[in-house]
Amino acid sequence: MFNRCSVVVVLLLTFAICTTNAWAQEPKEQEFRYEANIVDFEKETAENPLPENCSMFVGSSTWRLWGAQLEKDFAEFNAVNRGFGGATIPDVLYVMHRIITPHKPARIVFFCGGNDIARGASCEKTFENFKTFLSRLHAESSDTEVFFVSVILAPVRECVHEQTCQYNASVKELAEKTPKLHYIDTTASLAGEDGKAEEKYFRNDRLHLNRDGQKQWIPIITKTLREATKSVNKENKE
Repeated sequence: MFNRCSVVVVLLLTFAICTTNAWAQEPKEQEFRYEANIVDFEKETAENPLPENCSMFVGSSTWRLWGAQLEKDFAEFNAVNRGFGGATIPDVLYVMHRIITPHKPARIVFFCGGNDIARGASCEKTFENFKTFLSRLHAESSDTEVFFVSVILAPVRECVHEQTCQYNASVKELAEKTPKLHYIDTTASLAGEDGKAEEKYFRNDRLHLNRDGQKQWIPIITKTLREATKSVNKENKE
């Protein structure tokens, strides 16, 4: 028979499995926690149609907290900020048919997956979810270029740095053999002499970039977008 301690262990393991599965799967409509954000995006788009050849910044709170300034920082690419809440990739999958694929953006700058891993999803499952995002996107918008921005090795999430690095590495390897997928490595831009991200680039939460951190990213992302745009334009002329 189980003793009391054994029962507690079984219950804790069951809870952990259920929690991990919850973050790895798409949410159900009645429990989607960012619905208000998505409705706001839909209203905004209805009132102000997206520019042609736009670059949609898709993902979580790193983009959301960048706010309207992001669209100014990347104005040359017709940037549209679509970062919401503390999104996971399943959250993005759940709403992409509403805020992404109907508009067939020229580019998507994707930053998401860190929350998934921090909340218990494996790096393997997170990578599989990202591949699902790619396949759904290109089924509806085959010409859209995707730029994956490496997930930050934030000081507050040091306990999951190894898993995060594995996730980043998997996407980088995929990008090397997948047309229209580009990997943007931002890790070195935030790192100090010890290789770790410097606290000075983060808000007080030690998770999200402050303005100095954003300024480290701007030239790196800009350079990659420019190079890819030139390449696409060259292909179209040939």
